[in-house]
Amino acid sequence: MDSQDHTFRFYRRSARTSFYLVILLVLIGGVVRSTGAGMGCPDWPKCFGLWVPPTHISEIPDAFYSNPLSSKDGQLIFNAVKTWTEYLNRLLGVVIGFAIFVQWLASWKGGMSIRTRWLSFAALVMVGFQGWLGSKVVSTDLRPIVITLHLVVALLIALVLLAAVHYSKPAPNSVFSALPKHRLKPTLLWLGFGFLFVQFLLGTEVRSQVDVLFKLFDFGSRDQYLDRLNWVFYVHRTFSIGVLIILFLQVFRYGRYLHVVNLHLVLAPLLLSMVLIFTGLVLSWFNFPAFVQPFHLFFGFLIVCTQYHLFLKVTSIKIINDGDT
Repeated sequence: MDSQDHTFRFYRRSARTSFYLVILLVLIGGVVRSTGAGMGCPDWPKCFGLWVPPTHISEIPDAFYSNPLSSKDGQLIFNAVKTWTEYLNRLLGVVIGFAIFVQWLASWKGGMSIRTRWLSFAALVMVGFQGWLGSKVVSTDLRPIVITLHLVVALLIALVLLAAVHYSKPAPNSVFSALPKHRLKPTLLWLGFGFLFVQFLLGTEVRSQVDVLFKLFDFGSRDQYLDRLNWVFYVHRTFSIGVLIILFLQVFRYGRYLHVVNLHLVLAPLLLSMVLIFTGLVLSWFNFPAFVQPFHLFFGFLIVCTQYHLFLKVTSIKIINDGDT
């Protein structure tokens, strides 16, 4: 293995690690929100003014007894499980920051393209912005619009990392080198990505409404949530049918080229959309069970990433000119 190949391998490994950590953080973040652990630490970056979170109420400094973010009607709000859940969520965010920093350093090794370096730098800047947003999530007492922006930025970081992995590879070879070729048109992929991104934004708005209801009912009375959601929920639910149709068409369109596009990559967005619809039905039929919410968010995040991955793959290959347009 020559040094340049080793450089590419190390960079891709570091970028993939960053991506998988972001995906894991989204799942854990969903658990934090669905269990009400979001304000388990009422300050940032410390937790109750401590670098190591308290395990007992007696360890909490007196100042937090009068802090409106940590007390209610003069009574301190403390739950050790929620506190440590939130703090571990933050620690994973710090690990991601270091992982992306290592990736950025690796991008400056010999042989890496300018585009790869810019993508790595963009991911580094975005993760710094994400850390600042995390502090605003706490200081605004879980304001829904800030949480939504926090989630959207996480998605953008994941997409940038996918692009960084993809473009760090040497230019792909054509399927056959001596025959006329053309690139597959990505029109349907763009349409699918657009539908999925709109659906993701609609979902974050529904999630924001549910967060408000969480606070209103102190994470109880979940049987009353559905009737209190506005029109966005119904648009989100109906729009999933359009997404499903687009992804079905996508499988038929690009499934012809399994010699250059892996079957699991073509099917992944469609299969994930079916799982997503199923978890959505469970949420609406069974009064938003807490254990399902993180997975619904997780699969919604993952489906956008898989669609973008498929787009990157399809637009990077060439096929023999068989008359397909």
